[in-house]
Amino acid sequence: MNIKWKELWDANPDIFSVSGWEECPEEVRKGWHLPSQFDYFSAGDISFRVGIIAAQGVYREEDFLLGGILWGRHLGNGSRTLIYYVAKEFSPVFLGAVSQIGGMLFARAVFWREKLTPNLYVLAEKDYDKGFFRLDTGELHPGWEHWQRELNPVAWNHLTVINRYFQSLAKRRVRAVSEKNKITYCWGNIQIAEFKKKGNKFELSTKVKWTRNKNIASKFLKLGWVDFSGNLNDEFCRAINGILELLENMEINGSLDSRELLDLKIIYDREFIPQYFGKYLEVPWYPKDFSDLIESRQLYFFQQDQSIRIIKPVLEKPSLKVVQTLLAFSAFESYTKHHQGFPGYPQLEWNHKIFLFCEADYMEELRLCQSWLKQPDNYPLIIMPKEWRTEGFKGVKDNFIAFGIDA
Repeated sequence: MNIKWKELWDANPDIFSVSGWEECPEEVRKGWHLPSQFDYFSAGDISFRVGIIAAQGVYREEDFLLGGILWGRHLGNGSRTLIYYVAKEFSPVFLGAVSQIGGMLFARAVFWREKLTPNLYVLAEKDYDKGFFRLDTGELHPGWEHWQRELNPVAWNHLTVINRYFQSLAKRRVRAVSEKNKITYCWGNIQIAEFKKKGNKFELSTKVKWTRNKNIASKFLKLGWVDFSGNLNDEFCRAINGILELLENMEINGSLDSRELLDLKIIYDREFIPQYFGKYLEVPWYPKDFSDLIESRQLYFFQQDQSIRIIKPVLEKPSLKVVQTLLAFSAFESYTKHHQGFPGYPQLEWNHKIFLFCEADYMEELRLCQSWLKQPDNYPLIIMPKEWRTEGFKGVKDNFIAFGIDA
């Protein structure tokens, strides 16, 4: 389906604040790195620029939101700019994110219905958070009581043996992450083993997706079981120990991926994080739809007193990361407006901030991103020390762009 957008805009002059629309040429779109799946139009004068980004069908929310922001930034070039998002459907999370855009760049959502009259409808900002716009966070992570109910007594006994073994590895930064039908054992955010329920039985195995080296993968891919002595089989334990030794050596010699290293630093820091953010918490739910909670595995949750605090690392693509953060912020805002406490932790209150941890190289672009937010204080920037890979977060408190932690 090829919609003649310009004809549609011209036929509805009362919808938009200006007229005389021009479509963005393909070569300009490519040069500005605008997402190619959308259509872009512009109008207005030097003092007030207006743009449209239009989606014909289903879209990824982070791509759509980012495309409009990039379009507005290029159009405005410092001037006051309005962006219209035009699509058939908007999720409540997306609308909440749009409502956070403000300052020199601001945005509106426009519903488009091909066979209805009128077929364009501007959604007023006051309607972005109506009662029927409620976030469905999906299922909460099960606790050990869930597993005891799900497993027969023999399998439950085996799970306690397995879990006791991995608890003994906590000093090597191994932790358990419980999900609906499985428990994943992780080193940082790298999965090293998995307990998976299969009917009335279970399967225990190492996980080797963290390496592309086929020789390493074949060496460490092992099944585990509880033997007659009530212990895990030696072959499985040797494989887990070998995986940990390899990963620990990669950390020491600097060959660990920056993102995976930062996972470890954030989760297991003993100085800065505990002082200002508190105790690390696992993600407490399964998103029913991952478009509602963007990259939940790249958000880190902490408890300090009765407050939930959230960290978002930014090691690449800062504009995209900020857009993802807006969507996550919108999801949590939607939930906390209609429920008590935080998902999975009704006794805890969220402090309505997401802290962006970044390297100094991204500081200017992140500051630019903050300039088109209504409430930039909701997204404090924390610049990590240059030596964070080796020294962790020592002295990081001197690098706050915006504190706000105690707010």
